[in-house]
Amino acid sequence: MKNGNFFLKIKFVDISARVATGVVLINQKDCEKYGIKPGSNLAMHIKSQTITVHVDITDTLIKEGEVGIFKDLGTRYQIKKGETIEFSLTGIGKPKSLEAIQKNMLGHDLSYEEMKSIVSDIVSRKLNDVLIAFFVSSSFLGQFTPKELFYLTKAMVETGKRISFPGIVVDKHSIGGLCGNETTPVIVPIVASFGVYMPKTCSRAVTSASGTADTFEVLAPVSFTDEELKKIVMKTKGCIIWGTGDITPSDAIILDVASQLLIESFPKMVASIIAKKVALGVKYLVIDIPVNKSAKIKNIADGKKLEKVFLDVTRQFGIKTIVSLNTVTGPIGRGIGAALQIRDDLKVLEQQPDRPMDLEKRAVELSGIILEMSGAVDKGKGRKAALETLTSGRALMKMKAIIAAQGGNPEITSKDIKLGKKRYEVKSNISGTIKAIDSINLSEISRILGSPFIKSAGIYFEKKMGDKVNKGDILCSFYSTTDFRIELALKTLKEKPIFEFN
Repeated sequence: MKNGNFFLKIKFVDISARVATGVVLINQKDCEKYGIKPGSNLAMHIKSQTITVHVDITDTLIKEGEVGIFKDLGTRYQIKKGETIEFSLTGIGKPKSLEAIQKNMLGHDLSYEEMKSIVSDIVSRKLNDVLIAFFVSSSFLGQFTPKELFYLTKAMVETGKRISFPGIVVDKHSIGGLCGNETTPVIVPIVASFGVYMPKTCSRAVTSASGTADTFEVLAPVSFTDEELKKIVMKTKGCIIWGTGDITPSDAIILDVASQLLIESFPKMVASIIAKKVALGVKYLVIDIPVNKSAKIKNIADGKKLEKVFLDVTRQFGIKTIVSLNTVTGPIGRGIGAALQIRDDLKVLEQQPDRPMDLEKRAVELSGIILEMSGAVDKGKGRKAALETLTSGRALMKMKAIIAAQGGNPEITSKDIKLGKKRYEVKSNISGTIKAIDSINLSEISRILGSPFIKSAGIYFEKKMGDKVNKGDILCSFYSTTDFRIELALKTLKEKPIFEFN
């Protein structure tokens, strides 16, 4: 041990975490030797980087001279098994980032330096999940000023890597909260068919049935390094991925904490969305805001407020943005859950007779906006151009190229998508007309069936908004892998109905 530094040999612990965790396991005798206590922080020096890790102590799982790390952390920092890593004790004292979080909680405005200190310490793991939770909840309980929101977004960009492409870069983002609405796997191949770069980074589900990353993972891998991302996009003009650890790395950590709190912080959401677009060089952006009483945005007035926030932040980064406020009556598409949603998308791309037309209509509408604002087609011709790309099969061919580039099977079709072996038909016990579908209850029941972690689980609608129903008609089908999950979903359905009738 020299100048407080010591070396330990890497041993991978067969545990995967939702986010590359900063917890390490060290043998009790090594801890006694170096003066380390449970919960202590250590600086872990990896190549040219230094990250903060938290120590748990063991007598048997890790030998003397070793350090146990989760596989996620090894993948994130490209650490090899058996590699010797240098550690050092971290300084004692209250970090500036903690002072900034306390200031934020008291309702005081933060400077850029204070905001960046928080984000930097989140990335380097100097702040644990408890402190991050206070930062997340402070913006939920209070309100960032427009300047603070810009500072947060800028800090998220500058604590990660940026990627540039030699052409027009566009993107679309839906703020979510509406079940189904899986337009991205249709939009990306349409837009990319026009030679426009669309490096689409997507989220995983927090409380919904399936995020876009969860959905596309049915067809191909979605986790890549920034170098792999660029290679895919340079080859196909588009991608649909979860993201990379080096692009806005603070985002995944903040999202993980927020998902445990089960709260949606709109300032954090805006910063997260826009930071990724800035990091990828996006110059033209469409924001899709579905409005529904059971979605994230309940009414047009709230949607207008959020629209103003998006326009203000993107303007400061030089991104031309159009916000599409869309009042919806219920889920878009018929499938809810990863496999069922991607099956809907493939049906649209394949132009199958039973494809969900509401999904096709919305995807074509948003694609048309992107094509026009980027100059790929003339004004007023975007929707027609997007639709022709679908009907001609060009979008399907582009989708196959993207699937292949991401390591999937490009020949997969909608008929090949495997659904849960256990199926239950939910029938109506009354006659009437469906006047509402509750997205909140729908998401909860889908998750009970296993979504999004069981890809084949979910719900398929036989009837939708406005349909007339006779007693005994099939309303929807539940899919899962076990009878227990089906039974639990049916029990929940009695307490939290999905359908409301006139």
